[in-house]
Amino acid sequence: MNGSCDAVVLGGGVNGCAIARELSRDGMKVVLLERGTIGCGTSSNSSKLIHGGLRYLENGQFGLVRESLKERKRLAELYPDLVKMVPFYLPVYNDSLRPWWVIRLGLMFYDVFSRQPLYRSRRVNKRDFSSRFRDIKASGLSQVYVYYDGKTNDLELTRRLALDARDSGCIVREKCKVEDIIVAGGKLEIKYTDDGGKYSVETPLLINATGPWIDEVNERYGLPHNYRITKVSGIHIVVNRELVPDCMFLQTQNKRIFFMIPWEGRKTIIGTTERVEDGRCDEIKVNEDDVDYLLDCANRYLKTPIERQDICDTFLGIRPLIRDKKAAKDATSMSREYKIDVVECRGARVVHVYGGKLTTCLGMAEKVRRQIQDMDDSK
Repeated sequence: MNGSCDAVVLGGGVNGCAIARELSRDGMKVVLLERGTIGCGTSSNSSKLIHGGLRYLENGQFGLVRESLKERKRLAELYPDLVKMVPFYLPVYNDSLRPWWVIRLGLMFYDVFSRQPLYRSRRVNKRDFSSRFRDIKASGLSQVYVYYDGKTNDLELTRRLALDARDSGCIVREKCKVEDIIVAGGKLEIKYTDDGGKYSVETPLLINATGPWIDEVNERYGLPHNYRITKVSGIHIVVNRELVPDCMFLQTQNKRIFFMIPWEGRKTIIGTTERVEDGRCDEIKVNEDDVDYLLDCANRYLKTPIERQDICDTFLGIRPLIRDKKAAKDATSMSREYKIDVVECRGARVVHVYGGKLTTCLGMAEKVRRQIQDMDDSK
Protein backbone atom coordinates (compact mmCIF):
# COMPACT_ATOMS: atom_id res chain seq x y z
CA MET A 1 0.00 0.00 0.00
CA ASN A 2 0.95 3.64 -0.42
CA GLY A 3 -0.28 6.32 1.95
CA SER A 4 -0.19 6.99 5.68
CA CYS A 5 -1.21 5.26 8.88
CA ASP A 6 -1.07 5.69 12.65
CA ALA A 7 1.54 2.98 13.22
CA VAL A 8 3.71 0.52 11.32
CA VAL A 9 4.67 -2.74 13.01
CA LEU A 10 7.80 -4.47 11.76
CA GLY A 11 7.72 -8.23 12.35
CA GLY A 12 4.94 -10.77 11.99
CA GLY A 13 5.92 -12.98 14.91
CA VAL A 14 3.70 -13.51 17.92
CA ASN A 15 4.63 -10.17 19.54
CA GLY A 16 4.21 -8.13 16.35
CA CYS A 17 0.84 -9.73 15.63
CA ALA A 18 -0.33 -9.21 19.22
CA ILE A 19 0.65 -5.53 19.07
CA ALA A 20 -1.05 -5.04 15.70
CA ARG A 21 -4.17 -6.70 17.11
CA GLU A 22 -4.18 -4.53 20.24
CA LEU A 23 -3.63 -1.22 18.45
CA SER A 24 -6.15 -2.02 15.71
CA ARG A 25 -8.79 -2.93 18.28
CA ASP A 26 -8.07 0.43 19.91
CA GLY A 27 -9.04 2.22 16.69
CA MET A 28 -5.61 2.93 15.23
CA LYS A 29 -4.85 2.49 11.55
CA VAL A 30 -2.03 -0.07 11.57
CA VAL A 31 0.16 -1.67 8.90
CA LEU A 32 2.11 -4.82 9.75
CA LEU A 33 5.09 -5.70 7.55
CA GLU A 34 6.61 -9.20 7.60
CA ARG A 35 9.52 -10.15 5.36
CA GLY A 36 8.49 -13.82 5.27
CA THR A 37 5.15 -15.27 6.28
CA ILE A 38 3.30 -14.78 9.56
CA GLY A 39 5.01 -16.74 12.33
CA CYS A 40 7.76 -18.10 10.09
CA GLY A 41 10.59 -17.31 12.54
CA THR A 42 10.95 -18.11 16.22
CA SER A 43 7.17 -18.02 16.74
CA SER A 44 6.83 -21.33 14.86
CA ASN A 45 9.97 -22.87 16.36
CA SER A 46 9.25 -22.55 20.08
CA SER A 47 8.68 -25.31 22.62
CA LYS A 48 4.91 -25.15 21.95
CA LEU A 49 4.22 -24.23 25.58
CA ILE A 50 2.07 -21.54 27.18
CA HIS A 51 3.64 -21.64 30.61
CA GLY A 52 4.36 -19.61 33.69
CA GLY A 53 7.99 -20.64 33.82
CA LEU A 54 8.33 -22.96 36.79
CA ARG A 55 12.11 -22.89 36.55
CA TYR A 56 12.18 -19.07 36.60
CA LEU A 57 11.31 -19.27 40.30
CA GLU A 58 14.80 -20.63 40.92
CA ASN A 59 16.28 -17.39 39.54
CA GLY A 60 13.95 -15.19 41.61
CA GLN A 61 11.91 -13.99 38.64
CA PHE A 62 8.67 -13.99 40.62
CA GLY A 63 7.13 -11.05 38.78
CA LEU A 64 7.60 -12.73 35.42
CA VAL A 65 6.08 -15.97 36.72
CA ARG A 66 3.03 -14.17 38.11
CA GLU A 67 2.50 -12.28 34.86
CA SER A 68 3.01 -15.40 32.75
CA LEU A 69 0.53 -17.43 34.77
CA LYS A 70 -2.05 -14.67 34.48
CA GLU A 71 -1.49 -14.50 30.72
CA ARG A 72 -1.62 -18.28 30.44
CA LYS A 73 -5.12 -18.24 31.89
CA ARG A 74 -6.21 -15.46 29.53
CA LEU A 75 -4.89 -17.18 26.41
CA ALA A 76 -6.55 -20.45 27.39
CA GLU A 77 -9.87 -18.64 27.82
CA LEU A 78 -9.53 -16.53 24.66
CA TYR A 79 -8.32 -19.31 22.35
CA PRO A 80 -9.58 -22.57 23.93
CA ASP A 81 -9.20 -24.45 20.64
CA LEU A 82 -5.48 -23.59 20.50
CA VAL A 83 -4.34 -23.41 24.13
CA LYS A 84 -5.02 -26.48 26.26
CA MET A 85 -4.14 -27.02 29.90
CA VAL A 86 -2.36 -30.38 30.11
CA PRO A 87 -0.54 -32.36 32.82
CA PHE A 88 3.25 -32.14 33.11
CA TYR A 89 4.95 -34.93 35.04
CA LEU A 90 8.08 -34.30 37.10
CA PRO A 91 9.84 -37.51 38.14
CA VAL A 92 12.58 -37.02 40.74
CA TYR A 93 15.31 -39.65 41.05
CA ASN A 94 17.69 -40.40 43.92
CA ASP A 95 20.56 -38.82 42.00
CA SER A 96 18.64 -35.75 40.80
CA LEU A 97 20.54 -32.55 41.59
CA ARG A 98 17.32 -30.93 42.80
CA PRO A 99 15.89 -33.09 45.61
CA TRP A 100 12.18 -33.82 45.83
CA TRP A 101 11.52 -31.22 48.52
CA VAL A 102 12.94 -28.40 46.31
CA ILE A 103 10.62 -29.48 43.49
CA ARG A 104 7.66 -29.64 45.87
CA LEU A 105 8.41 -26.18 47.26
CA GLY A 106 8.61 -24.72 43.76
CA LEU A 107 5.30 -26.30 42.82
CA MET A 108 3.65 -24.87 45.93
CA PHE A 109 4.72 -21.36 44.90
CA TYR A 110 3.55 -22.07 41.35
CA ASP A 111 0.12 -23.09 42.63
CA VAL A 112 -0.17 -19.95 44.77
CA PHE A 113 0.82 -17.67 41.90
CA SER A 114 -1.52 -19.35 39.39
CA ARG A 115 -4.66 -18.99 41.52
CA GLN A 116 -6.29 -21.88 39.67
CA PRO A 117 -7.22 -24.58 42.22
CA LEU A 118 -8.52 -26.80 39.42
CA TYR A 119 -4.94 -27.20 38.20
CA ARG A 120 -3.20 -27.66 41.53
CA SER A 121 -0.09 -29.84 41.55
CA ARG A 122 0.01 -33.14 43.40
CA ARG A 123 2.18 -36.13 44.15
CA VAL A 124 1.75 -39.22 41.98
CA ASN A 125 2.05 -42.83 43.07
CA LYS A 126 5.32 -44.22 41.65
CA ARG A 127 3.69 -47.48 40.62
CA ASP A 128 0.93 -45.66 38.76
CA PHE A 129 3.52 -43.48 37.05
CA SER A 130 5.58 -46.45 35.88
CA SER A 131 2.47 -48.20 34.63
CA ARG A 132 1.55 -45.17 32.51
CA PHE A 133 5.06 -44.19 31.37
CA ARG A 134 6.26 -47.60 30.23
CA ASP A 135 9.32 -46.31 28.33
CA ILE A 136 10.73 -44.41 31.35
CA LYS A 137 13.12 -46.07 33.80
CA ALA A 138 11.71 -46.78 37.26
CA SER A 139 15.03 -47.64 38.90
CA GLY A 140 16.11 -45.01 41.41
CA LEU A 141 12.79 -43.16 41.25
CA SER A 142 12.29 -41.14 44.45
CA GLN A 143 9.11 -39.10 43.94
CA VAL A 144 6.81 -38.09 41.09
CA TYR A 145 4.79 -34.90 40.85
CA VAL A 146 2.33 -33.61 38.32
CA TYR A 147 1.36 -30.00 37.64
CA TYR A 148 -0.43 -28.23 34.79
CA ASP A 149 0.60 -25.81 32.07
CA GLY A 150 -0.54 -24.81 28.62
CA LYS A 151 0.31 -26.49 25.33
CA THR A 152 -0.33 -24.95 21.92
CA ASN A 153 0.44 -24.94 18.23
CA ASP A 154 2.60 -21.82 18.21
CA LEU A 155 2.28 -21.15 14.48
CA GLU A 156 -1.51 -21.41 14.50
CA LEU A 157 -1.73 -19.16 17.55
CA THR A 158 0.39 -16.50 15.83
CA ARG A 159 -1.74 -16.75 12.69
CA ARG A 160 -4.90 -16.36 14.77
CA LEU A 161 -3.57 -13.16 16.31
CA ALA A 162 -2.78 -11.85 12.82
CA LEU A 163 -6.30 -12.76 11.68
CA ASP A 164 -7.79 -10.94 14.67
CA ALA A 165 -5.67 -7.90 13.75
CA ARG A 166 -6.93 -8.06 10.15
CA ASP A 167 -10.53 -8.34 11.33
CA SER A 168 -9.96 -5.15 13.36
CA GLY A 169 -8.74 -3.26 10.29
CA CYS A 170 -4.99 -3.91 10.30
CA ILE A 171 -3.31 -4.18 6.90
CA VAL A 172 -0.99 -7.20 6.95
CA ARG A 173 1.72 -7.48 4.31
CA GLU A 174 3.76 -10.68 4.01
CA LYS A 175 6.84 -11.44 1.91
CA CYS A 176 7.86 -7.82 1.78
CA LYS A 177 11.32 -6.33 2.12
CA VAL A 178 11.88 -2.98 3.81
CA GLU A 179 14.28 -1.11 1.56
CA ASP A 180 14.68 2.06 3.60
CA ILE A 181 13.36 4.02 6.56
CA ILE A 182 13.57 7.78 6.16
CA VAL A 183 12.84 10.26 8.96
CA ALA A 184 11.72 13.77 8.09
CA GLY A 185 9.25 16.31 9.45
CA GLY A 186 8.31 14.21 12.47
CA LYS A 187 7.33 11.28 10.26
CA LEU A 188 8.91 7.98 9.27
CA GLU A 189 8.65 6.93 5.66
CA ILE A 190 8.98 3.16 5.25
CA LYS A 191 9.81 2.08 1.73
CA TYR A 192 9.25 -1.59 0.96
CA THR A 193 8.83 -3.98 -1.94
CA ASP A 194 6.92 -7.20 -2.49
CA ASP A 195 5.89 -9.27 -5.49
CA GLY A 196 3.48 -6.52 -6.49
CA GLY A 197 6.03 -3.73 -6.73
CA LYS A 198 7.40 -0.83 -4.69
CA TYR A 199 5.46 0.92 -1.96
CA SER A 200 5.82 3.64 0.64
CA VAL A 201 3.90 4.22 3.87
CA GLU A 202 4.24 7.23 6.16
CA THR A 203 3.70 7.09 9.91
CA PRO A 204 4.55 9.01 13.11
CA LEU A 205 5.09 5.72 14.96
CA LEU A 206 7.22 2.69 14.14
CA ILE A 207 7.11 -0.43 16.31
CA ASN A 208 10.09 -2.71 15.96
CA ALA A 209 8.95 -6.21 16.96
CA THR A 210 11.49 -8.15 14.94
CA GLY A 211 12.51 -10.45 17.80
CA PRO A 212 16.03 -11.87 17.46
CA TRP A 213 16.60 -9.74 14.35
CA ILE A 214 16.09 -6.49 16.29
CA ASP A 215 19.77 -5.51 16.58
CA GLU A 216 20.32 -6.18 12.88
CA VAL A 217 17.28 -4.08 11.98
CA ASN A 218 18.45 -1.19 14.17
CA GLU A 219 21.89 -1.33 12.61
CA ARG A 220 20.67 -1.52 9.04
CA TYR A 221 18.22 1.39 9.25
CA GLY A 222 20.06 3.51 11.82
CA LEU A 223 17.25 3.43 14.39
CA PRO A 224 18.11 4.88 17.82
CA HIS A 225 17.82 2.41 20.69
CA ASN A 226 18.83 1.88 24.32
CA TYR A 227 19.28 -1.89 24.57
CA ARG A 228 20.83 -4.82 22.77
CA ILE A 229 20.08 -8.52 22.88
CA THR A 230 21.95 -11.74 23.30
CA LYS A 231 20.80 -14.39 20.84
CA VAL A 232 20.31 -17.77 22.49
CA SER A 233 19.41 -20.68 20.24
CA GLY A 234 17.22 -23.52 21.38
CA ILE A 235 16.96 -26.65 19.27
CA HIS A 236 14.39 -29.40 19.45
CA ILE A 237 14.50 -32.87 17.99
CA VAL A 238 11.39 -34.72 16.85
CA VAL A 239 11.49 -38.48 17.38
CA ASN A 240 9.33 -40.77 15.29
CA ARG A 241 8.08 -42.61 18.38
CA GLU A 242 5.62 -41.80 21.15
CA LEU A 243 7.95 -42.03 24.11
CA VAL A 244 5.59 -40.44 26.66
CA PRO A 245 1.79 -40.28 26.87
CA ASP A 246 1.87 -36.87 28.60
CA CYS A 247 4.32 -33.96 28.83
CA MET A 248 7.29 -34.54 31.08
CA PHE A 249 10.09 -32.39 32.54
CA LEU A 250 13.33 -34.03 33.58
CA GLN A 251 16.61 -32.88 35.10
CA THR A 252 19.98 -33.10 33.40
CA GLN A 253 23.31 -33.97 35.00
CA ASN A 254 24.34 -30.29 34.96
CA LYS A 255 21.16 -29.09 36.75
CA ARG A 256 19.38 -27.90 33.65
CA ILE A 257 16.01 -29.26 32.61
CA PHE A 258 14.64 -30.69 29.40
CA PHE A 259 11.27 -31.96 28.30
CA MET A 260 9.58 -34.66 26.30
CA ILE A 261 6.28 -33.68 24.73
CA PRO A 262 3.93 -36.00 22.81
CA TRP A 263 3.25 -34.50 19.40
CA GLU A 264 1.07 -35.02 16.35
CA GLY A 265 1.30 -38.36 14.56
CA ARG A 266 2.49 -40.30 17.64
CA LYS A 267 5.78 -38.42 17.68
CA THR A 268 7.77 -36.88 20.57
CA ILE A 269 9.43 -33.47 20.77
CA ILE A 270 12.56 -33.36 22.95
CA GLY A 271 14.11 -30.01 23.88
CA THR A 272 15.63 -27.71 24.43
CA THR A 273 19.16 -26.33 24.38
CA GLU A 274 20.61 -22.93 25.25
CA ARG A 275 23.58 -21.81 23.17
CA VAL A 276 24.73 -18.17 22.99
CA GLU A 277 25.11 -17.28 19.31
CA ASP A 278 27.34 -14.58 17.81
CA GLY A 279 26.39 -14.87 14.15
CA ARG A 280 23.60 -13.21 12.24
CA CYS A 281 20.20 -14.80 12.76
CA ASP A 282 19.83 -16.13 9.24
CA GLU A 283 23.17 -17.92 9.52
CA ILE A 284 22.44 -19.80 12.76
CA LYS A 285 21.97 -23.53 12.17
CA VAL A 286 21.25 -26.61 14.25
CA ASN A 287 24.41 -27.57 16.11
CA GLU A 288 25.13 -31.30 15.94
CA ASP A 289 26.63 -31.26 19.44
CA ASP A 290 23.27 -30.04 20.71
CA VAL A 291 21.51 -32.92 18.98
CA ASP A 292 23.86 -35.35 20.74
CA TYR A 293 23.24 -33.54 24.03
CA LEU A 294 19.46 -34.03 23.76
CA LEU A 295 19.87 -37.68 22.80
CA ASP A 296 22.13 -38.24 25.82
CA CYS A 297 19.68 -36.46 28.14
CA ALA A 298 16.75 -38.54 26.95
CA ASN A 299 18.60 -41.85 26.94
CA ARG A 300 19.55 -41.39 30.57
CA TYR A 301 15.87 -41.98 31.38
CA LEU A 302 14.67 -44.25 28.56
CA LYS A 303 14.57 -48.02 28.89
CA THR A 304 15.25 -48.39 25.17
CA PRO A 305 17.71 -45.77 23.88
CA ILE A 306 16.88 -43.62 20.88
CA GLU A 307 19.41 -43.09 18.12
CA ARG A 308 19.95 -40.60 15.34
CA GLN A 309 17.95 -42.64 12.88
CA ASP A 310 14.91 -42.22 15.16
CA ILE A 311 15.00 -38.44 14.60
CA CYS A 312 12.57 -37.40 11.87
CA ASP A 313 12.96 -33.63 12.22
CA THR A 314 14.82 -30.87 14.04
CA PHE A 315 13.92 -27.21 14.48
CA LEU A 316 15.60 -24.20 15.99
CA GLY A 317 14.28 -21.06 17.62
CA ILE A 318 16.31 -18.05 18.73
CA ARG A 319 15.49 -16.33 22.02
CA PRO A 320 16.18 -12.57 22.03
CA LEU A 321 17.28 -12.06 25.64
CA ILE A 322 18.23 -8.69 27.07
CA ARG A 323 22.01 -8.47 27.04
CA ASP A 324 23.69 -8.55 30.44
CA LYS A 325 27.05 -9.49 31.96
CA LYS A 326 26.01 -13.10 32.50
CA ALA A 327 25.35 -13.70 28.82
CA ALA A 328 28.74 -15.10 27.92
CA LYS A 329 28.82 -17.44 30.91
CA ASP A 330 25.36 -18.81 31.61
CA ALA A 331 22.39 -18.35 29.28
CA THR A 332 20.19 -20.37 31.64
CA SER A 333 20.34 -17.68 34.34
CA MET A 334 19.55 -14.78 32.00
CA SER A 335 16.26 -13.01 32.52
CA ARG A 336 13.33 -13.89 30.25
CA GLU A 337 11.64 -10.57 31.00
CA TYR A 338 10.98 -8.16 28.16
CA LYS A 339 11.58 -4.43 27.83
CA ILE A 340 9.71 -1.81 25.84
CA ASP A 341 12.11 0.85 24.64
CA VAL A 342 10.52 4.14 23.48
CA VAL A 343 12.81 6.58 21.69
CA GLU A 344 12.37 9.88 19.88
CA CYS A 345 13.63 9.95 16.32
CA ARG A 346 13.72 13.54 15.00
CA GLY A 347 10.13 14.22 15.98
CA ALA A 348 8.85 10.73 15.22
CA ARG A 349 8.67 7.85 17.69
CA VAL A 350 10.13 4.38 17.59
CA VAL A 351 9.06 1.64 20.01
CA HIS A 352 11.38 -1.36 20.29
CA VAL A 353 10.23 -4.61 21.88
CA TYR A 354 13.17 -6.49 23.40
CA GLY A 355 12.67 -10.06 24.53
CA GLY A 356 9.25 -11.45 25.30
CA LYS A 357 7.82 -14.90 24.89
CA LEU A 358 4.78 -16.67 23.52
CA THR A 359 2.91 -16.65 26.82
CA THR A 360 3.14 -12.92 27.54
CA CYS A 361 2.33 -11.58 24.06
CA LEU A 362 -1.08 -10.08 24.92
CA GLY A 363 0.03 -8.41 28.15
CA MET A 364 3.10 -7.01 26.42
CA ALA A 365 0.90 -5.62 23.60
CA GLU A 366 -1.31 -3.87 26.16
CA LYS A 367 1.75 -2.27 27.74
CA VAL A 368 2.86 -1.00 24.34
CA ARG A 369 -0.58 0.50 23.76
CA ARG A 370 -0.59 2.17 27.20
CA GLN A 371 2.85 3.67 26.64
CA ILE A 372 1.71 5.09 23.31
CA GLN A 373 -1.36 6.58 24.98
CA ASP A 374 0.76 8.07 27.76
CA MET A 375 3.01 9.71 25.16
CA ASP A 376 -0.01 11.14 23.37
CA ASP A 377 -1.49 12.46 26.64
CA SER A 378 1.77 14.19 27.56
CA LYS A 379 1.86 16.24 24.38
